[in-house]
Amino acid sequence: MLLISRDSGKQIYLQIYEYYRDRILSGQAQAHSSLPSTRHLARELSVSRNTVETAYQQLLAEGYLYSRPGSGYYISQVERLSPPTPKISFHAADDVAEEDRISVPGIKYNFQYGRLAPESFPLKTWKRIANKILLDVDPNRITAYTSRTGDPLLKEEITKYLYESRNVACEADRIVLCSGLLTVISLLCQLFMGKFSTVAVEDPCYDTVRHIFQNHGYKVFPIPLRPDGLDIDALRGSGARLIYITPSHQFPSGTVMSASKRIKLLQWAQEQDGYIIEDDYDSEYRYNSKPLPSLHSLDNRERVIYINTFSKSLAPMLRLGYMVLPPALKELYDFKFANYGCTVPLLTQLVLAEFMAAGHWQRHLRRIALSSKKIHDLLVNEIQNAMGSQAEIQGNNAGLHFLLAVHNGMDEEQLIASARQEGVLVYPVSQYFSAPPRKNNRVLIGFGGIEAQGIPESVQLLKKAWFQ
Repeated sequence: MLLISRDSGKQIYLQIYEYYRDRILSGQAQAHSSLPSTRHLARELSVSRNTVETAYQQLLAEGYLYSRPGSGYYISQVERLSPPTPKISFHAADDVAEEDRISVPGIKYNFQYGRLAPESFPLKTWKRIANKILLDVDPNRITAYTSRTGDPLLKEEITKYLYESRNVACEADRIVLCSGLLTVISLLCQLFMGKFSTVAVEDPCYDTVRHIFQNHGYKVFPIPLRPDGLDIDALRGSGARLIYITPSHQFPSGTVMSASKRIKLLQWAQEQDGYIIEDDYDSEYRYNSKPLPSLHSLDNRERVIYINTFSKSLAPMLRLGYMVLPPALKELYDFKFANYGCTVPLLTQLVLAEFMAAGHWQRHLRRIALSSKKIHDLLVNEIQNAMGSQAEIQGNNAGLHFLLAVHNGMDEEQLIASARQEGVLVYPVSQYFSAPPRKNNRVLIGFGGIEAQGIPESVQLLKKAWFQ
């Protein structure tokens, strides 16, 4: 029975509409049966006839009713909704969602990789530049779509930075701005579709990238690592002509690819008429040694696609990444994606362009590099002093993470669980392998979001969890 509530705050025509819609979807109202006339229902509910007519017209527009001239409104044949499926709980997914939050109940220290300290972002400078741009920008730019590959001024600034810091020489026109790594890899998957069907990746590697390739229909071939980088012989036997790598600070192992192996990799790409996707994801962070030159800087055959983002150096919130395409691929990109627009908001591009042009970017990099080195060195020293030979730090002296091998008989799952009981979150390594290792006693330690004053206590809690 249709009852109208005048105190619910919901408009009466919506109450009538929802009543009949729900009865139709649930199967309670029989198809092709007639509805009361608007005059009759209005009199019965003590509402205006226009109110009932509005509700009927909405149902008619959405296909729940049909009308017969001079006869009235009838219920359409509509498929019934299936009963809701019980929610399945996936504990691993629940854990990831929970630990992505800024704070986790019961957790005092979170060694999550990729998290940056809130104070590292130059908020005042960013707000000042953004306000200035919003006041001065031509309104026509606000109401227009952005350039296909990104703002020319920002691409010029990125070109200067890459040449000075990574020895990447390129024209600004070869840079394509994208909203983060996911978009970069997705576009490359589409760019190479029909040319390559297999892609090689390091094993272990960043699992999100592996999944993006798989979701685009690529066969992903894992290439094992050696102490000086990936196994070139295994790569040659893979049949792949496209490879994704992190040569300057392999993720997650921290391995650095040797100079001789870089040359061999470039030779492989030339011989196979293939391409190398070089992800230089944390090149801004190098401790106790000079930054390594990029693989792109050694490439004289235009076989390397250089990619990076501002997520590790500025803020993940900006969702700003980019790729540097070889001339032949840039020509192909312009042809295949002629109707695509840049996925990075124009305001973000304009603010960052001004931020870099005014010299704030270089000052910011110097500041965060010094701050991260302080955190890195303190954490390494505390672990070594507290755990000695019972723990082995792997892949440090660069980036915002390292691996910690713990020699106490526990496996990865036990190490994570016992640390969590003491209020400390550390993270798995096994998810980055194509096949989880049979015995793994390593965890991933991300230190970008940890404050220096909390490091001694956090290490002591880990020592208590693992050795007492």
